[in-house]
Amino acid sequence: MASAFRRFQDSWNSLLPDPFLRDGGRYRLRRYSVFTWQRGRLTRLPHEPHYQSSYHNAVHGGFNRHFRGWLPTTVSNPVFHEILHWCFGRISPDGGDWRIQAHQFRVVARPGQEGRPTPEGVHKDGADYILIMLLDRHNVVGGVTHVYDNAMQPLDSCTLSQAGDLLLVNDHRVYHGVTPILPAESGKPAWRDVLVLTFHRSGR
Repeated sequence: MASAFRRFQDSWNSLLPDPFLRDGGRYRLRRYSVFTWQRGRLTRLPHEPHYQSSYHNAVHGGFNRHFRGWLPTTVSNPVFHEILHWCFGRISPDGGDWRIQAHQFRVVARPGQEGRPTPEGVHKDGADYILIMLLDRHNVVGGVTHVYDNAMQPLDSCTLSQAGDLLLVNDHRVYHGVTPILPAESGKPAWRDVLVLTFHRSGR
């Protein structure tokens, strides 16, 4: 499984620039695919755009965004399936059908140019549950995750610092956001690789 995890991490090197950043930045790369989970079986859906309402994403919501999909080797990687089984063991131990929006993100930072993991600020994703998992963090300062209750009172904060560190949150109960990143050492590459899965219960 260690070699599979390295291959899973390496798939972040295939991400493509996000052309939809309205702040004019070029700091985010990504891939996006949608899946269903039915009776423990994962099915990849045909390509579809990523859409969020302006209510949930005031910066990038209200229009369709088309991104390149996950590579087949990433989808078939056993690490991805282990992550899903782990999540469903906690959010849906009795089974049920789900829709999964799967995002691979790389946010890069350069001297004098921060990278913004959540350019929309503190927000909800309009899902039932959200997994945020770190795959790599190189030469980075910042990137602190903050969680708030529905009254926007702080609940917790943490820095995902090691590969495999994660948060699994109930999107109905909390807001979340991540602070910008900067290079720890100027002149050296800096990036933060994250897997984000949003889980939507079918029928809602």
